[in-house]
Amino acid sequence: MNLRVLVVDDQEQIHDDFREMLLPRSTTAASDDLVAAFMDPPNRSSGVRFPPFDLRYARNGEEGYAAVRQAHERNEPIAVAFVDVRMPPGIDGVEAVRRMRAVDPNLEVVIMTAYSDKPLSAIIGDVDLLHKLLYIRKPFAREEVQQISLSLVKKWNLEQDLAEGRRQLTNSHRRLEAVLDATGDAIAMYDGTERLVFANRWYEALFDLTPDGLRELSLSAAAGRFRECSPEFRVPNRIATVGSTARSRVVEPHPRRAGAPEAALFYQFTQPVSDSSGERMGDLVVYRDVSGEIEIERMKAEVGRLRSELETTYAFSGIIGSSPGMRKVSGLLRRVVDSDVSVLVKGESGTGKELVARALHFNGPRSKGPFVAINCASVPETLIETEMFGHERGAFSGATARRAGCFEQADGGTLLLDEIGDMPVVLQAKLLRVLQEREVRRVGGSTTIPIDVRVVASTHRDLEAAMREGAFREDLYYRLAVFPIDVPPLRARQEDIGLLAEHFRKKHADRLGASVRAISTAATALLVRYEWPGNVRELENVICRSLVLETSDVLQAASLPAAVAPPAAAPEAPAGPPTVGTLADLERQAIAAAVEQSGNNLTRAASALGINRTTLHRKLKKHGLRDDRA
Repeated sequence: MNLRVLVVDDQEQIHDDFREMLLPRSTTAASDDLVAAFMDPPNRSSGVRFPPFDLRYARNGEEGYAAVRQAHERNEPIAVAFVDVRMPPGIDGVEAVRRMRAVDPNLEVVIMTAYSDKPLSAIIGDVDLLHKLLYIRKPFAREEVQQISLSLVKKWNLEQDLAEGRRQLTNSHRRLEAVLDATGDAIAMYDGTERLVFANRWYEALFDLTPDGLRELSLSAAAGRFRECSPEFRVPNRIATVGSTARSRVVEPHPRRAGAPEAALFYQFTQPVSDSSGERMGDLVVYRDVSGEIEIERMKAEVGRLRSELETTYAFSGIIGSSPGMRKVSGLLRRVVDSDVSVLVKGESGTGKELVARALHFNGPRSKGPFVAINCASVPETLIETEMFGHERGAFSGATARRAGCFEQADGGTLLLDEIGDMPVVLQAKLLRVLQEREVRRVGGSTTIPIDVRVVASTHRDLEAAMREGAFREDLYYRLAVFPIDVPPLRARQEDIGLLAEHFRKKHADRLGASVRAISTAATALLVRYEWPGNVRELENVICRSLVLETSDVLQAASLPAAVAPPAAAPEAPAGPPTVGTLADLERQAIAAAVEQSGNNLTRAASALGINRTTLHRKLKKHGLRDDRA
């Protein structure tokens, strides 16, 4: 408690009087009751003692001003100053008070004067100085000085406590505002009558209103500016409500405000707030922008869907074929999938060697890691090394940044070296070292980088012949061909052609907007007879093209390309160009032949043609063929 009291007077007698009045050894009987009235209750006991005032003295205005200034600078301010009006020579009491107030506006001032005939305003002459200012007339009454000193000291200390409380409350309010703003959520508090009590800056920005305009908006009116989203929008599980009584939903602005984000979605929850006694005070409302969270959840779901689709696509069951050659391939894959040995996949172009490599990856223990493929034949010889091993910045002209090679990119997963037979001989030695040491060094680098990669190589070339010719290193071949798998060409697995054609029809029909539901028997027969130099890849392209051309719900032979379905050879004519029948003629001939070969059984004929019985009746009528024989 601050008990510092300053007496500013040029008379030493006045100083002695204050010592006697404010520093007595004990209070007299006459003043006991008066003093006790201003003492704290714990001190009201027998033998009342006066509070230990810290009396300070000044003999003129300059000394008084200096005493106040020095005390303020030491952070030991004076609570009360008794100042005489006239103190010759130097500044008078009024000027001294003006200077003291400039230093410490909280100072309690009591003017002492012998001019009893003048009011205080006439003595001071400055209205601004009348704040927190009293005056007493000389000579003083003992009890008057004691009462004023006690009252003003307690008042000064109480005001300082209140000011400190206000400062702490203001600081707490600022910290709370900063915390609420830092959340990034729009937060507001409404009282029991739905009037706004508090809103952070995000809440103001959300409604795009001034503070006054926001205060005119009730809780219900504010909530009415949003509408609940459709059930497809779900709040991420990691965003929880603040209590079991909270009401929550996902909302969007309604109507959408001009300039608002296109996909602005908010998680809104309203939580009743009660005081310590349980009485309801109002509602806390929070709007959290969850557009990003929902998009992340969607992306996670999409990644999961794509991963599942990849695993399904490249499952062993996705390697289509029941021929002995494909059954052997599937058996070898199942034997080697859980091993980490190098695999060499051999076969003609278009047979599906990369499909085999992907099946190894997505069905094995490295399925969660990356799958990286590099075509050794398509990358220029000058770039193949940096593509495989990476390079450091400045390693060569144009290397403006560090780049990881495919070995580093595939770390923890599988690397497919496609068409390994086309790799330059000079690079084969470096590849062999990487496979042996399980570490790479970037072009232009000085340190090695450990790698954990399963290597699968593929080629359409005869590597044994290439070794004999010196075009492929023997040691590299045996490093890669630990477990060779030969994929047979499509012409060697004719029994798989129908299965593959139907697979590609299902795969591409919807994507191409085709309503083809089946492939006719005639078309299938033509597909089986074709040699397929481009193997499975060529078959897939043929099915895609035919789906685009086909106008019915069954893929007919007429929609196949000429290379697959060449026109029947016409009999030799002595002269003139060959005669080509129309599609209608070919269709009529096919229908007539099917009906005849089925023994006039229209059900079997329709099945052979790849159409239903109703369609066959319609085409018989169209071409003028009788169907009453069936």
